[in-house]
Formats: sequence, structure tokens, C-alpha cells
Amino acid sequence: MLGTRHSCSSAALLSAVLLHVQAAAAVSFQVLVPADPLSAPLGGTVLLPCHLSPALSAQAMRVKWSRPKLGQDVHVYLPDGSEVQGERYRGRTELLRDGIQSGSLALRIRNLTLRDEGSYLCDFQSDTYFSDAALELRLTSSGSDPLLDIGLYEDQGVSVTCLSAGWYPEPNVLWRNSHQKILTPESEQKLQSDDGLFNVSSTMVMTESSDPALTCTLSPGSPGPEKVSAILISDTFFPRVSSWRVLLFVILAICICFLTLAALCLWRIHKEKGAIYTELKESHGRPSWKEAFRKAADVTLDPRTAHPSLELSAERKSLRNTGPRQSLPDGLGRFDVYSCVLGSDGYESGMHYWDVEVPGTGGWALGVTRESASRKGWFNFSPKQGTWAIQFSRGQYREVTAEWSLLDQSQSPSKIRVYLDYEGGVVCFYDADTMAPLHTFTAFFTGKIYPFFWVWSVGTSLRLCP
Repeated sequence: MLGTRHSCSSAALLSAVLLHVQAAAAVSFQVLVPADPLSAPLGGTVLLPCHLSPALSAQAMRVKWSRPKLGQDVHVYLPDGSEVQGERYRGRTELLRDGIQSGSLALRIRNLTLRDEGSYLCDFQSDTYFSDAALELRLTSSGSDPLLDIGLYEDQGVSVTCLSAGWYPEPNVLWRNSHQKILTPESEQKLQSDDGLFNVSSTMVMTESSDPALTCTLSPGSPGPEKVSAILISDTFFPRVSSWRVLLFVILAICICFLTLAALCLWRIHKEKGAIYTELKESHGRPSWKEAFRKAADVTLDPRTAHPSLELSAERKSLRNTGPRQSLPDGLGRFDVYSCVLGSDGYESGMHYWDVEVPGTGGWALGVTRESASRKGWFNFSPKQGTWAIQFSRGQYREVTAEWSLLDQSQSPSKIRVYLDYEGGVVCFYDADTMAPLHTFTAFFTGKIYPFFWVWSVGTSLRLCP
């Protein structure tokens, strides 16, 4: 009996020792990452840290960085020392293995894009244990310095517009006067372009009694530097009542009478042309295109005006936004901010039309512009500034005006006809295949009027029809 008890005690002791050994072999650990979201600039580089606690060697473990919500593996380290990069991250990621003996395996990502924003999972797996942790990556893009554009005096006030482009996430706009009082803008637009970045336009109306000092501040939606522009509206922007004003009204009345007589003469001289214009103006229906559109203008693109990001074909009949800026001389006529180009020939009289093949994607605009219209720096395209055009962006057609009014969205033309009647003062846009009208501008033209093209989406093309 004593021998049997001794044998049972020995077996129990042996089992306890084996269980202790197995428990010791199954070493547990915890994966640690930063608790707060990490922030990095768009197009830059970020380092995502990840390590074990307690500090253990991860050389014989499998370590994986992934994005489970998207079903993507970013970068994987295998126990044999080899690595596997995800297809979307090939050539952009790197595992820092200097600290692998102490359980640290950080991930470096270069050339960050908006698609890289979001949640990342870091997990370590040994033969006997597994642990993971998630961290958040947020991207930022600081836009351009605010440009303050002062309009003309109208309706008892002067408009001041704050313009800035290239922000992410959506920025905040704040107007203040000299006493740091926060002001409410008259209107504000924050449009997200096809590349995901936000362009901002905010307008204040200043009256003669307003504080002349005005500051526009743009701050990012995430931690980052603010950008500020200030302006002082002088009294010269507001008209004054003076003794010579009566004389001015008399001269103005004489000029109106003269212009009325001149317009009557022009109407009689161009009566035959006017019949076509009247039909377009009054009915806005299908024009008598057999009369108005006998021969298309031979429009070619002027490389001297083309923005450096535009690539023109050899015959100068098509343009494409390639993204990177080419090394080109910066002449007085070249657009340096907006990716635009003009036609080679301008028109000072007559009726002209040309057809343009357009895509159903991307962002682009076409129409006509004055020779004297701005081409340098930041500014607004609008009839007031000498440009009459329509644009396509994010699947919608709009006027290129200060209001960016929506056009009829029931039509999706693959070819657009631009019609210019210089003396009639009209610019019309049609679906070139059905001759259904898209939009009409009326204006009084002076100087040369040039065909106008603008493509801001990378990879998007426009082509002039032969």
C-alpha cells in the first residue's frame, strides 16, 4: 500500500513539473502602438511605431502590418527573415529591423497619398502566442497662401474674396476686423477637386461704414499652421458725391444717346446676321445651323500660352494634363497657376464656331476669353473678368462664373460646339451631335477674343475636331 501511494505521489509531481515547463514555454506578450492618431503631410513620409511588452526578440516570429477594413496586407515579416510587400505599397514601405531583438518593428511609408489615410493593424505571432494593436493615420495638406481679391463698388458695397487651394482636410475660414471681431461672410464655397483636395472661396461685402482693416485666416481641420492674409480698404474704393458729378451725368446721357444711335446703325447693317442671333436669344431652341454653321474655324492651340503641366499634340489640336510641370520659358502670355491654354488666333469680328471632343470624367472647362484677361497668379474666371466658359467637374456641368450655377444635367455630350458672334455679343454652347443648346452668354466684346481651354484633372484630355 505504501509503495502504491509513493508511485502516485511521484506521478503527480512529474505532471506538475511538465505543466510548469509548458506554461513557461508559452511566453505571453502585448503589442503596443501610439494611442493618439499620427499625423503626416500628403506626399511625405511617416513612421508607424510598434513594439512588444515585455521586450522580447521577434526574430523568429511572424510580424504583419495590415489594413483589415480594406482587406489589404501592407508589409509582412516572416520567421525565416524574408519580407512580403502589399501590391499597393510596393516600393513605398520599409520595415525598420534594427530593434527586432527587443521586439520593435516599425513601418515607414513614403510618398503618402489620401488612400493611405485610415486604420493600420500591427500583429506579432509566435509559435504559442498572438497579440495585435491598431493605430490611426491622418494626412494633412496645407493649402496656398490666401489671395484677397477686391471687386468693384456695387450695391452700396465692395466685395472682398479670399481664395486658397490645395487643403486637406477641409479647412476653416475666419474673417476678423482690426478689433479681432469675428465677421460673417456673405458667401462661402469649399469645393473638393478630383484629387481630393479642397479649394476655398469666401466673400465679405464691405460698406463705407465698415472697419477698413480685414483679415482672412485659414486653419486646417487637423493640427497644423494657419495661413493669414490682411488688407486695408481705402476710401478710394467708395464713390463720393462731388460738384462735377452733375456734369458726369450729362456726359453719360449724351454717350447713351450716341450708343443707342450706333447700336441702331449696327442693327441695320447686320440685320441678316441678327436674324440668327434673335432666334438663339429669344427661343433658346435649336438654331438654324445650316445658316449659322457653314464652315468651322480652324482652331489650333498656342504653345506660348500653355501651362507647363499641359502636353500639346504635334498638330496642336489636343491637350492633356500630365501632372508634372515641364521646364518651359515663363513668357508674359503663359498661364503659371491655372492649367489653361488659348487658341493661336483671336477674333475681332464675325461669327465663328469650333467643335471639341470632351470626356465624361475629370475636370475641365472651355469657352472664350479676352486677350487682356489675367493669366498670372490666382484670380477668378468669370465674364466680369473677361472669360465666358462652361465647366465639367465631378459629373456636373456649371457656368464658369462667381456663382458656379448648375446647368441642365439631362445631357451628356461627347462633343461640344462653341459658337461666337462678335458683333451680336453672344457665346453659345451646343451638343455638337444633336445641336441641343447647353448654355448662352451675352456680352459686349472689345479687343481680340480667343478660344479658351482649361484642364485641371491629371490624365484628362480635350481634342479639337478637324
